[in-house]
Formats: sequence, structure tokens, C-alpha cells
Amino acid sequence: MSANHPGSGSNPTQTPLPRVLAVTSGKGGVGKSSIAVNLGITLARAGRRVCVLDADTGLANVNILLGLHPEQGLPEVLAGECPIEDVLLDGPYGMKVIPGASGIRDCVELSPARQRRLVTELARIEPQFDDLILDTAAGIGDTTLDFVAAGHQVLLVITPEPTSLTDAFSLLKVALRRHPLNCQVVVNMVADISEARAVFQRFGGAVEKYLGISVGFLGFIQRDESLRAAVTLQHPVAMFSEHDPSVRPFQRLAQALNDLSWDSSNSHSFSRFWFRQLLRAPDPHEEADSGSGSEVTFPERPPAEQGPASPSVAPMSEPGDDTKDRFETLRQAFRALAHEVDEPCALADWIQTLEADYRDRFGIPAVDPESLIEWMIEHPGTCEGVLARIRALLEQPQVEEQATEPGAASDNVVTPDFGRYGPLASDRKTPMPKPDAVHRLDVALFGSQQDLMEWLRDSRDQGQLLIEQLERRGNGEDSTDPSGLPGSEEQPGDQPRYRQEQQDQNPQ
Repeated sequence: MSANHPGSGSNPTQTPLPRVLAVTSGKGGVGKSSIAVNLGITLARAGRRVCVLDADTGLANVNILLGLHPEQGLPEVLAGECPIEDVLLDGPYGMKVIPGASGIRDCVELSPARQRRLVTELARIEPQFDDLILDTAAGIGDTTLDFVAAGHQVLLVITPEPTSLTDAFSLLKVALRRHPLNCQVVVNMVADISEARAVFQRFGGAVEKYLGISVGFLGFIQRDESLRAAVTLQHPVAMFSEHDPSVRPFQRLAQALNDLSWDSSNSHSFSRFWFRQLLRAPDPHEEADSGSGSEVTFPERPPAEQGPASPSVAPMSEPGDDTKDRFETLRQAFRALAHEVDEPCALADWIQTLEADYRDRFGIPAVDPESLIEWMIEHPGTCEGVLARIRALLEQPQVEEQATEPGAASDNVVTPDFGRYGPLASDRKTPMPKPDAVHRLDVALFGSQQDLMEWLRDSRDQGQLLIEQLERRGNGEDSTDPSGLPGSEEQPGDQPRYRQEQQDQNPQ
């Protein structure tokens, strides 16, 4: 896999853009977060620089799947209490994790002020990664739709359940009203490739028929007891041996993503796209976030923490006293120059040149457009016609997008019935799962699932990998009865307790 992608723009020194993968679903419980985490680990294992952003801003759980315990998270970043570098967690194989917010009501739907703060922070760390994986919240919330629209590739997770297909269709329908999407479907919890393709054909056919777009089939993941056990043990299956059957589906997904054509020179950065959306869709009822004060305004953190705006200067993640002194010296020198200069237009041209360098370097403006527009409104005599031209510029791209947007879904589109007896089931029947193709627990070898889970929990302190513990258990090297109860040692000639229970339940 290629580790870097060339960035866009005419500046040859511009930092490459990361590939943004938005992993989303219409309903919860379809394995979306597990797929995002295991896919991120697989990509990092292949040598790519990966960052997983827990974009479920209300009920975050990526750090839980990895067994990480953050002291700070997205709420502190959005409130301006710390830079985003302070909340980055180290995951497996060099993968970085940005933990989200859990149980914080103010973070469920991000206000424009908090979105600007997030954009500012992410713009500073984007160049450090090859892949930025967004684990969005399920559903059609505004913040979820914003994250989905910002992705270069949207990975839509579905299962054979009619509720999953229906909700995924609704999510796609609503998201297409905002922005055209490059959507790839991942079918989870299926028995084999034939069932996965049948499920995808039902869903893809309905999307093409009712929404007028085509979605791609990225891959599938079989029903696997190891995935469920990995969630309980907080040990993702992507950390198993590369030859483990549970790892192969994510290896196929990573390879399929690598095979997809993606031209970074014609793509936007995550932060730049989101900031443009904020400019085009201002909220007239926006109120300042309580407790964040003026610190949430968009431009304050970049000038204060990045150093002088220059295409060749890397951003400073942790500004020290020396950096602040340099900024203060620069500010005093500018004030002295402003008092001495006789040509304000020349000074304005110089400032605009610096601002253009800042935009080329970071992909976002160095001024707060809302504050600037408010000043223009308060001083109409100094900017005649400027506001009218700004309005015309903002309205023009929206008209073009609506005219050229493929498969723009309207409110009149009726969500099809994906049920067993619905109209889509008449010509395409999902095959019944094949029992011999499903990954199941060998009860005769390991005991019941509950007994195995209790044994694994008790064995965690022995310092062995999960795969080593299972191999030791399967080879019979552990003499403890699966039930874990005292006095359960087997006598010669006796049958194991769980086999005897099976015979009692199924008499011949």
C-alpha cells in the first residue's frame, strides 16, 4: 500500500492530504465501530499512518473496544481546554485514536462554533496521517451527515436484517440531499460470499432504482464468534496472527480500499471541506457556546500555536514561552509599522499576502469570516457592494451542486420494503445460511461459550496472547474444567461434564 498521497494545489511543498474514510450505518448494532477499529489496525499493520476519530460525539466507544482509558477527549478539545495533540491515544501498530464524547448532551449535535474548533484542531494534525477513519454515529443526525459528507469514501455497513437495510437506505437518501457521495457497502454478519452478494444486490438494486446512483460492493464479514469475544476482551481480532481466519475479512477490505482509484490532487482535505460547508450554510440562530468564550472563534488557535504562516514551516503542536514571545515581538513590530507607514493600501496588500500563504499552507482562512462580515455590516460605508458580491459567490456554488448532483434524492422518494415478503424479495431471495460455513465454537473442544469466556478472563493475568491461550486450551494443556468450579477434575473413564449435559439434553 502506498503510504502517501500527493496534495492538491500549485504549491510543490504542500503537505499530502490524508484519505478520509467515513464508516457509518443507518442503525446501531451492525458492527460499525468494530469494523472501523479492525480496519484501522489492518491498515496500520500494513505500514500506513492511521488515525481513528471517534465521531460518535454522544456515545463514543472506540477507546472501549481497544481497552484504552483516556484522561481527556473530544469535549475538552471542543471547549478549548486543550489542543487535540493532548488527547491522541496510542493504539496498536502505531495507530492513533481521538476519543469521542460519551454521555455529554452538548456534544451530541455540534454547534457551528464547536465545528469550527474541531476543524481548526484537525487541520493541524491532518498532514501527519495517510488515513483518517471517521467512526460516525448511527442514524441521520446533522453531525453524522456532516461527517459522512466530508469523507472521500463512505463505508456503509449493512446486515441481512430488513431494519438495517431500511435505515441504511434512509441514511443514504438524506445524505445525498446535502452532497454527492462515493459510497462503498460492507455487508456484515453473513454466512458466506453468496449471501453477502445477495444482500448487496437487494440493497444496491433499490438504491439505483429509487435514488438513481450506484453503490459499490467493498466486501463482507462472516458471522464469527471471535469478533464477539474480542469485543468482550477488548482485544480486536485484527491483532491476531495474519493467518488467522478472523483477520482475513479485514485484510480483504483493506486491499479493496487500496484498489479503489483515489486522486488526492482533485480531493479536499477534511478540515477544508468542513470549513467551506460552514461558510455556505451559516446558522442565523447560532449562539456562543457557554464557557468557551472568544476562544472558540476559528482563527485564534492557528496563529497562536502554528508559528508564522509559511508554506515551508510545520505547525507547532505545543507552543512554549519562546514561541509566544516571538509572536508578541512580531505583533509589536507590526503595530509600530502601522503607525509609521503612509500607504495603508500597501500594508493591506502585504497582510493579504500573508493570509494567502496561510491558506495555502493549512487550507483554511486565517481570519474569522463571521467577525469580518459583522464589521462590514456595522460599517456599510467602507465596503459598498462587498456584502452583495459575497452573497452572490456563496449562492452560485450551491446552485451548481444542485444542478449537477447525481441522484439527488427528493422528499418524495418512498423507502422500499426490504422485508422477507416485500416487493424486493420476489426476484432476489437471500439464501439460507450454510451451517458448515459459519465460524462456530467447538463445544466438544472448548466447552460452552460462557465457560470459555470465564476461563479467558481468569487467564488474562498470565501474560499470554489470546491466540496462545486458545491454542493451549485446544491442545488440552490446561487441566482446569471449563466450568471453572472447584472439585470438577475428571476421573479416568468419565465423560466431561459438558458432554454429559449434551447427552442428557438430547437422548437417543
